[in-house]
Amino acid sequence: MNEEGMVDPGIVQEREPVTEQDLLEAGIDLDMDFPGNALEDLRKYPVLSEGGWFIVIKNQKTLVSISRRPWRLLGPVMLLSEGLDLG
Repeated sequence: MNEEGMVDPGIVQEREPVTEQDLLEAGIDLDMDFPGNALEDLRKYPVLSEGGWFIVIKNQKTLVSISRRPWRLLGPVMLLSEGLDLG
């Protein structure tokens, strides 16, 4: 509980809908690689695993991973030094 006696809601992580472009960028042909999966059932979001942060695309009904790409070292934490031109 915080100072006002309310429970902190924490971080809200939205699971984004997946587009055809997302699948194209991941090199996935949904009909050929994952027959029976519908685009409407897929969501994209960050996860932390033993290998670090990844952006995954998963079927929300079955939790089957469609794609898993490495993400930033600290995931959602942005360092102030990111994007600085030190050259």
